[in-house]
Amino acid sequence: MTEVPAAPLVQELDARRASFSGLKAVARVQTERRGRKHVYESVAFLQQGQAKFRIEGYGPLGESVFDALWDGKDLMLRMPGEADFTRVGQWSFERLVGFPFAPSELAAVLSGNVPPSRKNEVARARCSEDGRCVVKFGTDDAWWRAYIVPADPFRIEYGERYRGDDLVYTARFDVQESVNGYLFPKRITVESADRKAALRIEFQDVEVNVPVDDSAFLVNAARARQ
Repeated sequence: MTEVPAAPLVQELDARRASFSGLKAVARVQTERRGRKHVYESVAFLQQGQAKFRIEGYGPLGESVFDALWDGKDLMLRMPGEADFTRVGQWSFERLVGFPFAPSELAAVLSGNVPPSRKNEVARARCSEDGRCVVKFGTDDAWWRAYIVPADPFRIEYGERYRGDDLVYTARFDVQESVNGYLFPKRITVESADRKAALRIEFQDVEVNVPVDDSAFLVNAARARQ
């Protein structure tokens, strides 16, 4: 691969991220942790841009079995068998998926993106003769590689999240289709580096770039405990 100027590709990544404003969807979700699989046949996703999301899983009789809500600041979880929400730390999705996953990173992945680079971060890019490119950005403590195809339409095939020299997880974006003018991955697979945990999302009904009301991200204060 040949090194190329990174700025145009970073701008394309930013433009794609900015072109996503909202999501309403239903999906089949499978989690796998140390060989044990759990399947949720019906999971509802609501998302406002990269700022907020709510993910609720339902049982065979339509009963709510888990709920995850991120309002851009606090993450709240109601796990299977629990009646109330609990305000938890930013990395608490490990309880569900088996590996650390910050809400802001999940919001990016759910929209078929990688998180944005921060100011003053140095990005580098390389491209191959077949038109595929890889963009690397971040800090020594947390950085990404985004594998992209810059041809029309611009798309991200997968992203890798690193901590130092260690690969934390890989997010793959498959079955990409245009939905309301946005190239959306109908299948997303996130796997931990050691292959002992994975999250697979197969979207069934999808609405992209639709308004999602703020009320979807509110929790009755009486139900949430510190």
